[in-house]
Amino acid sequence: MKVFSNRILLVIATALVLLATAAFFMVNVEMPPWAHYLSGINVVLFAIPSFWATTRWLGRRDAIILFAALGILALAIETAATITGFPYGHFGYSNLLGYRLFSYVPWTVALAWTPLLLAAYVVARRTIENLPLRIVVVALILLVFDLVLDPGAVRLGFWRYAEGGVFYGVPVSNFFGWIFSGGIGAVVIEVFTAWRKPLLPAPAQMTSSGFFIVAFWTSIAFFAGMWVPLAIGGIVIVLLSIFYIRYHYAFDDMIVMVDEDNKPIATARRRSAHDHDTKLHRAFSVFIFNKKGEILLQQRALTKKTWPGVWSNSCCGHVMLHESTEAAVRRRLGYELGLKVAKLDLVLPDFRYRAEKDGIVENEICPVFVGLSEVEPRPNPAEVHDVHWLSWKQFAEEVKDPSNGYSPWAREEVELLLRSPKFRELGVESS
Repeated sequence: MKVFSNRILLVIATALVLLATAAFFMVNVEMPPWAHYLSGINVVLFAIPSFWATTRWLGRRDAIILFAALGILALAIETAATITGFPYGHFGYSNLLGYRLFSYVPWTVALAWTPLLLAAYVVARRTIENLPLRIVVVALILLVFDLVLDPGAVRLGFWRYAEGGVFYGVPVSNFFGWIFSGGIGAVVIEVFTAWRKPLLPAPAQMTSSGFFIVAFWTSIAFFAGMWVPLAIGGIVIVLLSIFYIRYHYAFDDMIVMVDEDNKPIATARRRSAHDHDTKLHRAFSVFIFNKKGEILLQQRALTKKTWPGVWSNSCCGHVMLHESTEAAVRRRLGYELGLKVAKLDLVLPDFRYRAEKDGIVENEICPVFVGLSEVEPRPNPAEVHDVHWLSWKQFAEEVKDPSNGYSPWAREEVELLLRSPKFRELGVESS
């Protein structure tokens, strides 16, 4: 499985170079008075990859709720710590991390801690079955993150411990505090996921923010000459990379299996889910016309597991969890054919079919859309072997004959479209 495309590798490399450059200047140049604005922006940017992956995992609403709950927890623990000294020891924040709520804790703490906690949680979730042990491991992973982060933060003056500490100015009590708060955070996530019951495995993409945060503070350690945090950070970066490669999956590779009422009940990888007894799942089908009234047909790639090399309608695909069907149509049109369609019409919202070929079954709830394109397609060879335009009248005649080899779903869909008043109202076949 190819985890990283060349484009993604370039983005990652560019980000790491920018982080290292920023670290160099932060260590060697005095912080300007407006640094708290830049800190706020950086914290938000660091959190975005983790939040995006969480929305794919839980859906947007639940991701917002979880981030809010963990952010409030972080602010509450940090505020209590600055007042009482528990659990980290007596310390105080400077103004470099942004506006301090009630003069105690910067608002950025809510977004700075949460991505690290989620990264630790995903690693533990995907590798450990035992619940109590998993909570402990989350806390210990967070401790390791802090061994990289805290020395650099003290070095830059983001916060200070009243009595200093033995580890680059950080006291031992701080590390016990991270274990304590990490354990509480892990319990919150476990309770939340037990309540919401996500259908997808915890995605390795949720470690992305943690990876970049650790990479940044490892760079700080390098330029500041803090060799122990540097060594720990290097090891963490390698281990997170290995974890990502081992447990990464593409969200659009996971099909959504549903019950008879189209309610999601499970997810599974696309290729493994299609067999002699494929379960009912979500999909879509789309017919793209041009101004001449011609229908765009595609020949499916020869490497596809289902109906390889078969000619069919413009595009078909699966709907991701937490994705609208129209969004899935637009995503696949862009990916398979390089097309952006201004307007899509849902013509057959309740279409469903089951078909079998060479021992492989398709079993889909498959709404049918119709769209109009004014540009030529740019087929993706990984998905499409060939394309061509054909008059709707000729296609409608050819598809009636099974010996012409068109996909079985296309034959059924054309028959229903020909009887659909809404399709006739669109007038695309004669425009």
